[in-house]
Amino acid sequence: MTNSTMKAVRIHEYGTSDVIRYEEAPIPEPAADEVLIKVSATSFNPFDAQLRSGAFKPFLPLQFPFIPGVNVSGTITQTGSLVSAFQPGDAVFAFLNVAQNGASAEYVVSKAADLVAAPRNMDLHDAAAIPNAALTAWQALFELGNLQPGQRVLITAASGGVGTLAVQLAKWKGAYVIGTTSSRKIDLLEKLGVDQIIDYTHESITEALPEKVDLIFNLSPAGSAELGSLLYLLHRGGSFISVVGAADEQLAESLGIRAIRANSHPDVQQLTEIARLIDAGVIQPIITERVRLHELADVHRRYENKQVTGRVVVIVDEQN
Repeated sequence: MTNSTMKAVRIHEYGTSDVIRYEEAPIPEPAADEVLIKVSATSFNPFDAQLRSGAFKPFLPLQFPFIPGVNVSGTITQTGSLVSAFQPGDAVFAFLNVAQNGASAEYVVSKAADLVAAPRNMDLHDAAAIPNAALTAWQALFELGNLQPGQRVLITAASGGVGTLAVQLAKWKGAYVIGTTSSRKIDLLEKLGVDQIIDYTHESITEALPEKVDLIFNLSPAGSAELGSLLYLLHRGGSFISVVGAADEQLAESLGIRAIRANSHPDVQQLTEIARLIDAGVIQPIITERVRLHELADVHRRYENKQVTGRVVVIVDEQN
């Protein structure tokens, strides 16, 4: 490789979006079981903002300087000596190891075992919107929630980046899908085939659901009192899966239901199946915005001000 440095977004200390720097950084070298990826795109994830803020410092301390970006799509340019499953030129995507430098850079290294061939029927940039969000939805619905055909599932904040993928996966599974959203996103949920749409700006969820559900996938940053009220909407034996807030486990136990605080994790088999569903036209990401790598600090800033919704794709290989 002629150049030894690359453009990257890095942080040198914990803090607000002001600590983000767009600068030169060394191109990483892949180990024997790793590959070097020329990054096409990454995508903004609230997890990256929490990492940067220091929220996870007690159990996931960062080594500075640190490059965020847990999602990647790109093309392999170099393989380690032990790698045989991939070769230079292969298009891949992945949910990267969160403790290592991420994809907000022109190049990133990854264990070959963590990579999946990118969907063929999707722009490689857009594929970066998929891994973490789709795996979050998949694991909540199927791994933790054991959603079955014909069951009733309530998805709160269903019009967001994870919610829209969860809706599509639940419909593919054959579930009856109920989704909450604001008035301006009703059309989106109608297009995705949501069976019952609850506009939380005009009606309460509890009043809108006279019949109980089998599973609740919570993506809404609601307070503990509101989350507690949702538990009463579940059948005995049902599950409340939340990625943004924890429900009262004692109340859940008294009602005969499970309350689980979910954290997504990389899973190659699941992501391979997700790629297959994308190529089959079953699911697609709803991308709300596309920005360039040098604009990532502004995305973090707007996120801090609650001005970012949906999936933001960060295009890396087109800087001009």
